[in-house]
Amino acid sequence: MDALRQKAYHRTFDLACSRLGEMPLEERATKAGLGFVKKEDSSYVSVPFFDETIEVASPGFSFRSLKGSNVTLVTRIVILHYLIQASGNPVGTTLVPYEDIPGCRTYLPVFERRVVRPLMSAFGYSRDAFLTAGKALGGKVEEYGDASFTLSAFPRLPITFILWEGEEEFPPSIKVLFDQSIHTYLPLEDIVVVSKMAATRILKEARKEYMEG
Repeated sequence: MDALRQKAYHRTFDLACSRLGEMPLEERATKAGLGFVKKEDSSYVSVPFFDETIEVASPGFSFRSLKGSNVTLVTRIVILHYLIQASGNPVGTTLVPYEDIPGCRTYLPVFERRVVRPLMSAFGYSRDAFLTAGKALGGKVEEYGDASFTLSAFPRLPITFILWEGEEEFPPSIKVLFDQSIHTYLPLEDIVVVSKMAATRILKEARKEYMEG
């Protein structure tokens, strides 16, 4: 990450910490569907994030993965934004593609480049590897397309990946669907970020399965 981008991310992180610090943390955790514990002068929020759980401690907003993995600055920002914006709106009613999320249509080419194309390149002709990777990450198997599953980025932020496997006469296709409430849980710019995180995890898991196989 270049120095300018790193500096911008640190500013974004500091701003998010400041905003969340002015909010009632227990209420924010409840809206986000997260566990909250108060111990003496500290508060702890338990954040299920894909296939791990990250503990956020306040004051100071320190982050600790219960798997022992590194919690990147970008991950910390997305978690803070989720806590800040979580609306508490119902989840699980209607799925929509990225371009139908209010305000996102203009950024569809970016979404396709960063999220869809890498997955298509890796799994376009390999639905078994696609499904195996999704299941290994705790994904819920769905009935869409030739293979599909839903990952939970956060408790109230599911992302559904659907593959139509390519054949001789037909190219492969991948669609990513979101709950229609997603824009009430994350800022628009974070939707691409968290989707790329999901795609990266799927690709990494597939590589691991391949190496172990």
